[in-house]
Amino acid sequence: MSLTMQTNISRKALYELVWTTPVKTLAAQHGISDVAFAKTCKNHNIPLPPRGHWAKLEAGKKVYRQPLPERALGMPRDVAFGASKWNYYGSAPKNLIELELTPPRPFDETLTEVRAILTKKLKTVRVPRDLSMAHPVIRKLLEADIPRRDKYLASTYRSLYDAPYFDSPFEQRRLRALNALFLCLEKNDARVTSSGKNPQEFNVKVGVTEVLISIDDSKAERSSWYGAADIAKAASSLLVVKIDRGAAVDGIQTSWQDKPDDRVEAHLTDVAVNVLVAGENTCREREISNYQWLVEYKADLIERTKREKEEAEQAERERRLREEKARVDRLLSEAKALREAEEIRAYVASVRRLNENPIDPVSEDELTSWALWALEQADRIDPVRSRRFLKDR
Repeated sequence: MSLTMQTNISRKALYELVWTTPVKTLAAQHGISDVAFAKTCKNHNIPLPPRGHWAKLEAGKKVYRQPLPERALGMPRDVAFGASKWNYYGSAPKNLIELELTPPRPFDETLTEVRAILTKKLKTVRVPRDLSMAHPVIRKLLEADIPRRDKYLASTYRSLYDAPYFDSPFEQRRLRALNALFLCLEKNDARVTSSGKNPQEFNVKVGVTEVLISIDDSKAERSSWYGAADIAKAASSLLVVKIDRGAAVDGIQTSWQDKPDDRVEAHLTDVAVNVLVAGENTCREREISNYQWLVEYKADLIERTKREKEEAEQAERERRLREEKARVDRLLSEAKALREAEEIRAYVASVRRLNENPIDPVSEDELTSWALWALEQADRIDPVRSRRFLKDR
């Protein structure tokens, strides 16, 4: 199998390819670097042959083929080369019109079954009393807060714009909850990242699918230049958890908030489970939407091709009509020119005849000179003598 004319390929098919053909060869076939090719395989958890594999194989030595791991949650079943961060299915195949599109095959488990499996698999998320075992994202935020705190405490005039972001009881509670959630997600192959010194949302990468998560006061306003509104904000302040800003995900709960007798910390296991399910759901929806887009795009291409063909045929018909009209116009022009040439010749003959018995005849030299010029003009415009009429056939 070659990747030359193929945009998407299943993980299993790609796995077979990379273990039967060197990556450099496959990358060249697809017009990308071997580094980019290998990175795509890594992102889709497809193992590559180790260094020295092909030399051992050529020497007839026994080699070990690392098995293909199961598809992880949030990871597409097909691999697309040249895909972007926002569209991991890449562009449409060049031969889309010739392809027979089939709907995505059903997944082995429903989202409800996936959630049930995760619920049994994940350990209960417990929030520690401190942040001594901080996740790297939380640790980075805390470390960035140290110089702000030092500057704030050393200032004779303490401005809230210079205050540390995370010193209040509320912020400490918030970070502990986030930390417990992030550590759980990392243990289950989800990578957490953030941007800014005082982030409101955090990015969870489930497979190759991104899910936004926030644990915060619903009225909080955050930015990297604006300090804490209240550095003594109570830990009892309302805390709200949102996945993808609370958007519905196939009937699965995506938002939680404190209640008088029920704090969100008690639901962090459910939050972790549903973040993973949300990533898988988005992955599945993208597969379906990509298929629907290809169907619509193929229909559009077919209609466009049909329209372009009809327009080209109409243009050709009009061109032929114009060409035929031009030929007829030339034919009529040549017929007129022939008549005029014959009239000139007849006129010369009449002049010669009338000059034979005139009262005051023109001299023979003058008549001959004039007649030669007149007949030359007749020959010049005569399409038969010049063979010009043959050029329009």
